[in-house]
Amino acid sequence: MNFDYQEIENREFVKKFTPQELELSNIENLVLQNVFIRYEPEFLINIEKTNSIEFDTMITLESKEYSLNEAILKEIYTSIRFFVEVVVTDTEFDLNRILTNLEGRIENVEKIKYLEKKHKDLYSEVKNESEYLVYAEIKEFNGFENWQELIFDNLHGESTFIQKYLTSDFEISDIPKDILDMWTKYYTIKTQIDFCKEQIDILKNTKQKSNFVDTSLQVFLLEEIINLKDWSSISANKKGEILSHLLGKNKDNIKKIYLELDKKSSQNSDKLLNDRKKADEIIKKLLG
Repeated sequence: MNFDYQEIENREFVKKFTPQELELSNIENLVLQNVFIRYEPEFLINIEKTNSIEFDTMITLESKEYSLNEAILKEIYTSIRFFVEVVVTDTEFDLNRILTNLEGRIENVEKIKYLEKKHKDLYSEVKNESEYLVYAEIKEFNGFENWQELIFDNLHGESTFIQKYLTSDFEISDIPKDILDMWTKYYTIKTQIDFCKEQIDILKNTKQKSNFVDTSLQVFLLEEIINLKDWSSISANKKGEILSHLLGKNKDNIKKIYLELDKKSSQNSDKLLNDRKKADEIIKKLLG
């Protein structure tokens, strides 16, 4: 998830007012400046009327009801995200540590095993935390469809912080600690989880490409095998090596199949017998 710096540059409400302008006597100006907007009952519920500016309550002016402009909360959301993802959190160290551990493993299979375990361990830290499931867009929680809604709910009641945002350059220490700690934790863990998944995909794609055999080469190899007079006398080990080039499969797995073919049919696995029957049916269907 890349941060959009344009959102920071386009903020309208940050540092826009003096502390005096946020006093109750200036409520008309705040309505005029869109700090408070007409109450929309379909969006905002259970908001108490008040005669003071608490920034999470409903204001009454000339018998009309007003509530805090949600655009301010969206700006604050963007600002906190900027602090978490760009300023506060350094995920580079954690990701480099994962890469270092990968370097210590030669085979792709071992690298994938490490990444899958790392992914599992990271996810186990947060899988029972409903807030993380909202953050990672896995499922809704308590009516919150997304992370932004959950943060908005947490910001209600944080009137001091909202006023700080509207009047001055707020700092990391001004952000409500519960929100900052929770967001930082989830961002750090999800970044590593996503990185593990990306690396697994890269390694699996690399493995598939390395196993890929060009079609013309497969045809020529098959023709060479067909023309071999002593194919049946070649060892399972050699057959595994030859066919690995034809099929793009692991030579040891092919060898195991040939070793099982050397056994009596009664000793073969059900899968081998079924696959052999299918192969026979395919040839009979095509050649009659």
